[in-house]
Amino acid sequence: MTEMVEDRPVGYESRKSFAEKCRSGFWARYVTGPAVLDIGFRGFLGEDQPEALPIMPGAIGIDLDYPGYDGMTLPFADESQDAVYSSHCLEHVPHYIQAIQDWYRVLKFGGHMITVVPHAFLYERARRPPSRWNPDHKRFYTPASLLAEFEQALPPNAYRVRHLADNDAGYDYGVPLDEHPTGCLEIELVIQKLRAPGFGAF
Repeated sequence: MTEMVEDRPVGYESRKSFAEKCRSGFWARYVTGPAVLDIGFRGFLGEDQPEALPIMPGAIGIDLDYPGYDGMTLPFADESQDAVYSSHCLEHVPHYIQAIQDWYRVLKFGGHMITVVPHAFLYERARRPPSRWNPDHKRFYTPASLLAEFEQALPPNAYRVRHLADNDAGYDYGVPLDEHPTGCLEIELVIQKLRAPGFGAF
């Protein structure tokens, strides 16, 4: 894997815990090859971040303006990517089942799909849309509902969950409901693509 530099100017939300993931070995565990897609890599560009880079050197940053990408089908061959990373993107996608399936399609067997979404109880601080902070959010997520979407999209025994966690690093629990929350406010899910065992997908 290409070495991750802690101060790399990645997307706005990814940046909040990027250095800690370098130090903890998160990237080393789950990004194990050079072919990496960073889907929706630009994200929100604040005043202090005029441009964002994909998650690692050599990774391909995918946004709606990427040549051949229609927002649903990635212009990459089956089983061509070592890792697929997406931060604060899936909640904007209307047809999330097809999106998850296509991310899985391009992933190599043994590769990891890393999906990060805002937490309903940390970011939205509500149970269902609309979002008071981002009207483009189509769905609100808890760890259970995020995992349920993957279970709906992918066949049984075609993957294993390697990591599922709330990330509230630096979160300020004292911020009132009518003010935008600060710190990390997300759910992290990592699945590993597997070849189905002998008893297959039932």
